[in-house]
Amino acid sequence: MVKRFTRLSIILFIGFLINSLVGFNSTVAQTSCDTPTNIHTTNVSNFSVTLNWTQPLNANHYSISYKEIGTSNELFKHLVTGASKDINNLDTSTTYVWKIKTFCSSDNSVFSPWSDLDTFTTTNHPVDCNNTPNGTAYIDSCGNCVGGNTGNVDCIPFSPTVGVILSNMDCDSLTDLSFSFSQDPNEPDVSSSVFSSDGGYFDFLGLNLNDTIGSSINMAGGGLLNVTTTLLVDFVINPDKISVKSVDNNTSQILSSFTIENTSTGILIIATSLPDNNNITSGNSQSFILSGIFVNPGPGVLTFTSTINSEIGDVDVQTFPFTIVCLSVDCNGDVNGTAWTDSCGNCVDGNTGNVACIAFSPTVGVILSNTDCDSLTDLTINVSQDPNEPDMSTALFTSDGGSFAISSLSVGDTIGSAVMSAGGGSLNFNTNLIVSSIISSNQAILQSINISNGLSLGTFTISNSNPGISIIAQSVPDSNNVTSGNSSSVTFDNIFINPGPGVLTFTSTINSEIGDVDVQTFPFTITCLNVDCNGDVNGTAWTDSCGNCVDGNTGNVACIAFSPTVGVILSNTDCDSLTDLTINVSQDPNEPDMSTALYVSDGGYFDIASLSVGDTIGSAILSAGGGSLNFNTNLIVSSIISSNQAILQSINSSNGLSLGTFTISNASGGVNILGQSIPDGNNVTLGNSSSVTFNNLFVNPGPGVLTFTSTINSEIGDVDVQTFPFTIVCLNVDCNG
Repeated sequence: MVKRFTRLSIILFIGFLINSLVGFNSTVAQTSCDTPTNIHTTNVSNFSVTLNWTQPLNANHYSISYKEIGTSNELFKHLVTGASKDINNLDTSTTYVWKIKTFCSSDNSVFSPWSDLDTFTTTNHPVDCNNTPNGTAYIDSCGNCVGGNTGNVDCIPFSPTVGVILSNMDCDSLTDLSFSFSQDPNEPDVSSSVFSSDGGYFDFLGLNLNDTIGSSINMAGGGLLNVTTTLLVDFVINPDKISVKSVDNNTSQILSSFTIENTSTGILIIATSLPDNNNITSGNSQSFILSGIFVNPGPGVLTFTSTINSEIGDVDVQTFPFTIVCLSVDCNGDVNGTAWTDSCGNCVDGNTGNVACIAFSPTVGVILSNTDCDSLTDLTINVSQDPNEPDMSTALFTSDGGSFAISSLSVGDTIGSAVMSAGGGSLNFNTNLIVSSIISSNQAILQSINISNGLSLGTFTISNSNPGISIIAQSVPDSNNVTSGNSSSVTFDNIFINPGPGVLTFTSTINSEIGDVDVQTFPFTITCLNVDCNGDVNGTAWTDSCGNCVDGNTGNVACIAFSPTVGVILSNTDCDSLTDLTINVSQDPNEPDMSTALYVSDGGYFDIASLSVGDTIGSAILSAGGGSLNFNTNLIVSSIISSNQAILQSINSSNGLSLGTFTISNASGGVNILGQSIPDGNNVTLGNSSSVTFNNLFVNPGPGVLTFTSTINSEIGDVDVQTFPFTIVCLNVDCNG
């Protein structure tokens, strides 16, 4: 007998069997919250499904549980609202079981039992490139998924529209260079663009950072974005290559950059597009103008070539030929004109109104007011030029003997005069030569000051060389290289010292602004009168070992040997203790003046770390002028360089004026004190003395011999070195002192 089951019995049996196999039991809660009914599925596909149910009254939200049959990995969707829920990210050809429960309160405290179980099986339909089952999307020639449900359109062939424009085609002339390209919507994106030429070049001379060299108009996004920019120099890579930045005129933001360069055959422009996460354009265009920096080549065909690459490997190459011609234009810019360039490089004749320059041939003269050996003399230099000669740029006058008495000069001294004419005689000036700067005892700078208005008309540099002198003059540029006629006569009053007997030769070397060089020589026979060093004929004055003129009618006495008397005193010789340090120096009358004095020790140190600016740390007693000048000073800390160096001012107690400085330092193994004498206009003393005491500042070293060494230099090069030893001992002091 065959046992027959009803459809309901079979469903109940299958439900029981599923619950038994997966252990997926419902929990019944004793609540007043109803379980959803009529649970079922729709829209079953390869990877998703829609779960549906009938909502009970008072439902606030739901929780859904689902899993693959035969697994224990239960998945949940909580806080679900409405009467359906889409479930995604499922596996194909897989059977799932699900259930749902109601929550009737927002805090999840009131809920229903789980519903009965329901099952569904995902499909395994073929999917297109958009992952749509049975979809019609496909991969186009650009490698993109298009058609079907993508919303994307098939790309078209890569065919950018390119253009190159020159503002003129005159040979060897500056021109604006414009280059542009555009694309239709759905073309492959551009990755890089290269524009080159087989002639011409960029004129980069004088370009600097942020100079404006052009502009651009840019459209993208099928017309959604429109930007006008200014092209600026980003940086100069080398003399033949620069980087250009495109700056938004509204926001001042840098939108892009590219390089332009000169090659061995022409020019090269390279631009790289920024990635935009796709390889298809919505439609774009760019137009760049490089203003007035491209120079056309000579006559012939000039060809520009554009090489544009797409992001998917397409290459578009186009050429743009231009016929470059030369107009018959003279140097004045007149077509078929007769102007020409003369030997000075100037455009003359024709419509210029200019006359061709003549050879560079300045007339030069040198005059000495006397030719007595070893005597002061006036030195006069005359220079003139005819109209239409090349302008002078520099003039150098040298001698093979003699010297300038520069050491006798002071800033502001008037040491000569000049008479000058320019503009073919239309401009005339009388000037004084004023000392504006003394570089050293062998070099000074003079200003030629207009007597009528006090303005400077130029400078001279006068120098003593070995041997002889040199005078350097620099002409003031006048925006042309040809003179209308000029002359100058410059006299240096009583500052040139003739050499000893023999032939003294002056040489003038004058350069023009176009490179000419004119050299002339002027010999003088120098003879000697029997004159002593004081300038007295047959006098008995003579030059002593200090270089001074003495005896005769000078009233000066010959200097004696450099032998300063030096003494060093310590107030105590206890080891490791503070002590007063006194240094005494004196000189007899007629000794050479001291220039610098250095005192060093081979031990001990100054307690500089305890000092503050303004502290009084000692005193000095000074005598000069053979005792006619006497000063009492305080030693004041004026500057603390570091914990090991300070600068002291010697301040006159009576009027507060500074009489000099000392630099005290802690060196490796001891101290040093450096003093600089103030120049007094001569190199011999009338007798002087000084006693300087540093109060309670020097710290003795440990026991042993402490030696101070003085090194004193005279103004004429003598060096006196003396040493002063002290025996430092440690007293036997108990812990109570």
